[in-house]
Amino acid sequence: MRTRCPRATWPTGARRPHLVTSPTALVQRWLIVRVHRVTVPAGVSPPLTVGFDLDLTLVDSHERIISAYIRALSDLGVVVSSEQLAPHLGMPLISTAAAVGAAVDADALVLGYRHYYDEPGAPRTLPMPGAPEALRAVRAAGGRTVVVSAKFTPAVHQALTEAGLTELVDVVYGELFAHDKASALVAEGASIYVGDHPGDMAAARAAQALGVGVTTGANDRAALLAAGADITVANLDAFVDWLPSHVVGSCAR
Repeated sequence: MRTRCPRATWPTGARRPHLVTSPTALVQRWLIVRVHRVTVPAGVSPPLTVGFDLDLTLVDSHERIISAYIRALSDLGVVVSSEQLAPHLGMPLISTAAAVGAAVDADALVLGYRHYYDEPGAPRTLPMPGAPEALRAVRAAGGRTVVVSAKFTPAVHQALTEAGLTELVDVVYGELFAHDKASALVAEGASIYVGDHPGDMAAARAAQALGVGVTTGANDRAALLAAGADITVANLDAFVDWLPSHVVGSCAR
């Protein structure tokens, strides 16, 4: 029988924070939540929450992305190759265009890219090897799964649906890149963030989460470690093998 860490509970007599709207109140609410987290009795761990990047971490959509980029940029008079684009996948649209030296109108590029990305004949988005198993492993450990991506939010949901992963994901955030992803990780209480890009490791560090670099994208182990990864794995199957020992170790602390 699998042993799970007991879930954290609110201290006796403590009031849960209410929804607030003013900036000052939001700061107060954050402080209240933090106090309740650190006053959980010794030996009781908070629920496990694991964040995942999307493209080239959970789903393989590189052919679809590259095709949409090439066609959208071509419409704007810019010729690029898949080899030029591949190292920059995972970045926001305009950042990728700038990385390959394409000075184009941002709005026109976004509109063109989304048009081609959503075409019925666009290459299919597939799950990365081990993706369903990785999400199920988090659930089996009593945890929650959160996807945080730079992708346009509706496109995140579309990709998860095409890859057959929607039912295995609890929360989705889109349009966040690198350090900006930390806000979502902190909001969800994520203690682990899994990604293939140096920006993902920067996000994990900013959120004080354990950064797990997976070398299924354009970045190798050295690049991910240099960006702040705590550990690296070759693929999500290796993450599944690693997770139980991490959960047991966290319970023991």
